[in-house]
Amino acid sequence: MMNLKCLSKLLILLLFSGFSHANIQQIEPQVLLKLTQNQQAPFILDVRSQEEFQQGHIKGAINIPYDQIANNSALLTDYKNKPIVVYCRSGRRASVAEHILLEKGFMQLVDLKGHINLWQQRKYPLVGY
Repeated sequence: MMNLKCLSKLLILLLFSGFSHANIQQIEPQVLLKLTQNQQAPFILDVRSQEEFQQGHIKGAINIPYDQIANNSALLTDYKNKPIVVYCRSGRRASVAEHILLEKGFMQLVDLKGHINLWQQRKYPLVGY
């Protein structure tokens, strides 16, 4: 049986598996769930509207709506060289936000596969509602 330290290392490695699209990695929802449960989660950015965020979001996520990313990217400066998991409802807004962040020099962006739609479909926990 894997101990917690080995599991954590494996999960971190899985965080960076998947596909790469111009420095954007992808993470499976079940991997992010395990990381949040073990308090090993990377920075999580929810780019949906404030109303959507308040209706329910992934534990530990902060909310900056995608159309406010360009003006608020300074809030993320401490994470410029660290993994940032980005999600929205289905992927469109996250893609816009990720490309803005890439242009601003953020190097470790991670797209949540299936976004909140898949997270909810799998009945993973949400907070804030």
